[in-house]
Amino acid sequence: MKFQLAICLVLLAATSLANAYEGDGQPACRSQEELDVAIYRDSWDPTAFWKCESLNEPASKLRCPAEMGFLDSVKECVPWEEWSWEKPKAPPSELDDE
Repeated sequence: MKFQLAICLVLLAATSLANAYEGDGQPACRSQEELDVAIYRDSWDPTAFWKCESLNEPASKLRCPAEMGFLDSVKECVPWEEWSWEKPKAPPSELDDE
């Protein structure tokens, strides 16, 4: 029974990793929706975020002030004591989308 549980846990972990978003989160800002949301998490750097400012222009990378990290659920920089890891999500459009 323990062996079967271990196999199930390994398969679940492998499936989760296979479906993980691997991009950096930079939107291409190709829609009004992206401009309305404007702020997106940098998936690779918790101290940075992307900002859409113009339609069809890639988002600009901005940094949080010292001692702060970007928290996607509130779309702002927060002190590290309030920060927690959140699963990265792909933006509506990315630079390499065709």
